Amino acid sequence: MDDIKNERFLIKETSYLVDLKDVDFITWSENERDLGKYLAKLHIGSKETRYMCQSAEELKTLLQTWSEVKGEKLDLDIDELAW
Repeated sequence: MDDIKNERFLIKETSYLVDLKDVDFITWSENERDLGKYLAKLHIGSKETRYMCQSAEELKTLLQTWSEVKGEKLDLDIDELAW
């Protein structure tokens, strides 16, 4: 996933940069208009930023990177992410 830099920062070109260490939790849902893509919401305090993952695999990478930044190793199966 090219948008994760230095295994810690999520960059949305020309828009924003998020330090994954500051993210409290992540929620996601499949894009109803474009199945197979997932809208992830990164919650930071009372705010959130949205990031469109192009696949379940990209969402998995984002979640695993976030957990590693938090000091944990998260072992996920794609079936746990998509419905």
